[in-house]
Amino acid sequence: MRQVAISSAIAGFLVAASPAFADATAEITVDEGSIATVELVVSITTPLGTDTDAASVSQTFTGQGVAVVDSDVPPFLSLDLPSLSFDLGSASFSYEFFCLPIIGCQNLNVSVDNFMIGLDKGGVSGGVDSGTASYPDAPFVSSFDYSVSGIADINGSNVVPEIYPFSIDVGMTGPDLLLTNIALEPIVFEIPPEDLPDLIGPVVITANVDLSAASMSGLLVPGEDDCDGDFNGDGAVNGADFGAMLSAWGPCKGCPEDLNGDGVVSGADVGAFLALWGPCP
Repeated sequence: MRQVAISSAIAGFLVAASPAFADATAEITVDEGSIATVELVVSITTPLGTDTDAASVSQTFTGQGVAVVDSDVPPFLSLDLPSLSFDLGSASFSYEFFCLPIIGCQNLNVSVDNFMIGLDKGGVSGGVDSGTASYPDAPFVSSFDYSVSGIADINGSNVVPEIYPFSIDVGMTGPDLLLTNIALEPIVFEIPPEDLPDLIGPVVITANVDLSAASMSGLLVPGEDDCDGDFNGDGAVNGADFGAMLSAWGPCKGCPEDLNGDGVVSGADVGAFLALWGPCP
């Protein structure tokens, strides 16, 4: 009867214990068929005044990164992105400004090349709420080369470091981590005045990048639990783990409870277990 009571108590302790899991990592890439819609809004000032026009393109793009979640089993509680970058490629946009009767419009053409958006060094870390990871202060760097012709002829490149909110949904598709609903804030920059011709400026370009029709995925690889004795993965060697050891008592080749690797869970393993007692390092 005493043995039954002890076993029942151990079983209850194991059920009540809240298990945790080692981090899992995925090398993610933009999925085939994903679309980026880039709207470029240009505001230009000339002797005729200030006018604004917008144009957009939708096209495929590439990207990659590394994602780390708190478990290899959803729902996830955290999502870290040590690295994340998107290569939006090249695009051309046409605009009409200062349209007047009889005179018509002033045309402007803008070509953009090597359009890159990515997290700055260090990436972001944050929690996941209802499947969405949100980062209120994400450090991004965007860059592209531009060529402008028409009202003004301008060539140059720009690098824009900014901190702005960023969010992304996280889930699973089969064995792969899946990231969707990638939400980026508008990117705003002003062409340096020294690059502008006389009587032109300021020229401000706002890039609205919509990645709602895109997703990223990659095989989720569980991390190794390097805390010997923490059999339930709750971050500590304690009574719950001792219960697991008693449950595995006896011949048990390859069992994690066989701490000395002799193929048997025995008193020798209990001694090693007690030496590990306490929070995992």
